[in-house]
Amino acid sequence: MNSLELFSGAGGLAKGIEITGANYTAFVEWNSDACKTLRYNYSSEIVHETDVRHFDFKKFSGIDLIVGGPPCQPFSLGGKAKGFDDERDLFPYAISAIRQRCTS
Repeated sequence: MNSLELFSGAGGLAKGIEITGANYTAFVEWNSDACKTLRYNYSSEIVHETDVRHFDFKKFSGIDLIVGGPPCQPFSLGGKAKGFDDERDLFPYAISAIRQRCTS
């Protein structure tokens, strides 16, 4: 099962998904420290240190599973709870990645 992960962080979710038999094709993460950890645990060739808003998902084929944890701060009751009006709302980009992979 070929997987692609968005908002990868240091790869904790990836390790859990990997136990189920997933083979990671790409990680998309903007935090440089998290990417260093990903590169330590996975091939550096599949770690894409970039903003998900500028990533072209269409260049990947044979993806069976898209995994990720978009930032939850825009919807947290402990914060400002601006939801869709918060510039940190990256859920639309997660949906876009899925659409790009499902329509190509």
